[in-house]
Amino acid sequence: MLGRLETASWLDARRRKFRAAAQFVRRRWAPLVGATLLALLAGALFIASATPLYTASTQLLIEMRHDRAIGADAILTHAQIGRQTMKSEIAVIKSAALLRRVVERERLNDDAEFGAASTAATIDRLKNALAVAVPRNSPVIKIAVTSADATKAARLADAVADAYLVDKLDTRLEAARRASAWLSDRLVALRRQSRESEEALTRFRAATDASATADGANIDPEQRGRLARRAAGARVEAAEREARLALLRRIEENGGNAADLPGVGGAITELRLRAARLSRQEAELRSRYNRTHPSVVALRAQIAEVDRAIAAETRRLSVGVRHELALAEGSREAAETTLREISSADDRGKSEAITRNELERAAAADRTLLDDTLRRARMVREQSTYEPREARIISPALAPSAPSWPDNGRTMLIALALGLLVGLGGAYACDLTDTGFTTLAQIETTLALPLLASILETRARAAPNLADQIRAKPLSRASEACRALRSAITMSDVDDPPKLIQIAATVPGEGATMIAAALAASAAQSGLRTLLVDADLRNRTASRLFSADEKPGLVDLLIGSAGPSETIVFDEERGTWVLPAGGEIQNSADLLASEKMKGLLAALRRRFDLVVVDTPPIGLVVDPIVVAGLVDKTVLVIRWAATPRTRVAHAIERLPDRGKIAGVVFNRVIEAKARKYGQYAYSRYHGGGAFESYHVE
Repeated sequence: MLGRLETASWLDARRRKFRAAAQFVRRRWAPLVGATLLALLAGALFIASATPLYTASTQLLIEMRHDRAIGADAILTHAQIGRQTMKSEIAVIKSAALLRRVVERERLNDDAEFGAASTAATIDRLKNALAVAVPRNSPVIKIAVTSADATKAARLADAVADAYLVDKLDTRLEAARRASAWLSDRLVALRRQSRESEEALTRFRAATDASATADGANIDPEQRGRLARRAAGARVEAAEREARLALLRRIEENGGNAADLPGVGGAITELRLRAARLSRQEAELRSRYNRTHPSVVALRAQIAEVDRAIAAETRRLSVGVRHELALAEGSREAAETTLREISSADDRGKSEAITRNELERAAAADRTLLDDTLRRARMVREQSTYEPREARIISPALAPSAPSWPDNGRTMLIALALGLLVGLGGAYACDLTDTGFTTLAQIETTLALPLLASILETRARAAPNLADQIRAKPLSRASEACRALRSAITMSDVDDPPKLIQIAATVPGEGATMIAAALAASAAQSGLRTLLVDADLRNRTASRLFSADEKPGLVDLLIGSAGPSETIVFDEERGTWVLPAGGEIQNSADLLASEKMKGLLAALRRRFDLVVVDTPPIGLVVDPIVVAGLVDKTVLVIRWAATPRTRVAHAIERLPDRGKIAGVVFNRVIEAKARKYGQYAYSRYHGGGAFESYHVE
């Protein structure tokens, strides 16, 4: 049960807040709508005056990149395409060197939009119009260019992409040029070495023929030692080649291949890594697509191509290793033969033959090494042609049909939002500048007093005054409001209903005199013997209302120049007894505070059922403050939405006894505006009063 009550209370609070917001918009719609319309108009003018800009974009796919060791068989591990790699590619696209190519190719220095006094300034303008982005976890780079011309934007986007691809090609060509230079230097050295070997063999043959020694017995010790050292080197090299051959045989016997041999696995390793990566990609695609999907088919084709490359590279490495081992075996056998010949030959003819054979073998070995190097150079060039493309355009730029800026929809939405914010601020400022009382909540919060009644303002020019309306239309809303006021005054002190009622305003023009006359007329209409006392000795508004301003009245009665029968008159038209102000007097406050005034009010209490005392505004003179101490209750009259709250609060502070204040009456309430402050605050039946419905505010 408690939970239901809490939920109902929460819902009721929400409804009250919603109604308060709706009422705020209803009464302050003018600044809200005005600011919104002005903002929308400003947005429309901005759209109409702004120069439209068009954005065209192209997309580049960054593919796997391989970095080769130029001039060698080994291939280094490829660079993964990650965030840092993509950032590097974006930096290349935005670089001044690449954009300079675009500026020169498209002749942007002469362009009205991008052209500037210097090429650097033109590059800066192009860079400001360029946007390069990478979707999350994607190898695609999006290049966008913004321009006032849609065709130019598309052309420049494609030009930047083309410049990027050309830069990649230039980089590869530069690497190829350096590799070619290295290979050329290496081949020159090998050719020189081969030529020296041939020349040495030719000189030896010439010397042998000149000496006419057919047996070659003139070998000096220095030449013999050189041959011995060369033979020893050949044995060492042969031993190494034998060990390498043995290892290759063991690998092949165990089911391996030449790619597993140490020192020869560079290209194979890179190709295997690529094959493994493509296999993983195929597995990922197979988890999402079937075998016939184009992406799976294309990826399987790439895997097959890599497998063929692996097989070719394996065959090449195996042949090369066996060739090297065969050469080493031949060198070793030649060295052993030479050593045997040197050790066993005793005559100079055999020594010369051995030397000739050694020179011939050296020349043959140099020729073989040169041929092998040429073959390796051709293989390196063939491998370089296999390297896949690093980037390609997958979506060329198209001229946009609609401008990218200004965005009409977004601009109008922003204008609408700004207009609503400014309108709400203006409406709230208007509410803050509204210093008058408009609702019961303001009365209760600011003054801590009840609202007794609300009297509507009569707009008709020929309408009778409030007292005459009550007499002429006893069932009207004004009559009901006055009856509610009288009932509320009586209920303010149930044990001792007040008879002496003071009606006072805080500032002039509030209509306190008319409220006093209407209250007296309403009480008289109910059969009560009612007296209206005009205690406003300075203005005498009530006396003029009853056409008794020239007759003797309160002043004459208090100073003893006239008796009650001469001063208290009966108004037959309104059915009310009236005590006018009477003659002129200078010290009205002293006269009202005299003992005679107290005695007069005591006598009137006994003679009449209700005595209504009309006094001047509390905030101007001291007369109402004096009268407030003599009456039973005081009723404050406040003009709706006009009387400043501070003036009312100050007037209440001046009264001698706050407990004698019965409450507040709203006068001249504008019904059309009042409904905007709450649909229950001013009922069309009772027009006000201390009802429970007021607490909805």
